[in-house]
Order: sequence, then C-alpha cells, then structure tokens
Amino acid sequence: MNKFNVVALANTFAIIDIILHPLFHLWVYVSPRSYEWVMHLFVAGLQLEVTNFDSSFTHVALGTIVEASAFWILGASVALIYNWMSKSR
Repeated sequence: MNKFNVVALANTFAIIDIILHPLFHLWVYVSPRSYEWVMHLFVAGLQLEVTNFDSSFTHVALGTIVEASAFWILGASVALIYNWMSKSR
C-alpha cells in the first residue's frame, strides 16, 4: 500500500497557498467590486466590504505566512491520517 510523504504533501499545500494568497489580494487591489461580487455569490450571507487594509503589504505578507502555516499543518494532517488509515486495512 502506498503512503503519502508527509512533509512533501504539507509543503505542496503551503506552496499552493503562498502562490494563491497574494494573487487573491492582487485581485482585491485591481478590482475590489468584482471580488466582493464573487464572494457574495459563493458565500451566502457574507457581507464583505473591501478596505484599504485588505491591500496593505503588511496584511498580505503576514496573512500569507499565517495562512501558509495553517495549510502546511492541514497537509501534514491529511497525510498522517491517510497513512494511519491505510495501515489499518
């Protein structure tokens, strides 16, 4: 039975976030109204209003670091749970 490489999957999750998170903030910077429209469309009941804070460098940088860390933990958790469940079969 194949097993996931825990660090590799966690790094993949984090790298995807490191690329996508700033791109979403670029979208917010370039076209905030279209971003708000899409968020209203896909998340029922969300009352989102883009502010200048959402495009500040500090917010984007710190948000990317925190979110990438969370995604790394998520990727590691998925791999560990998969490996544990596949071993028990």
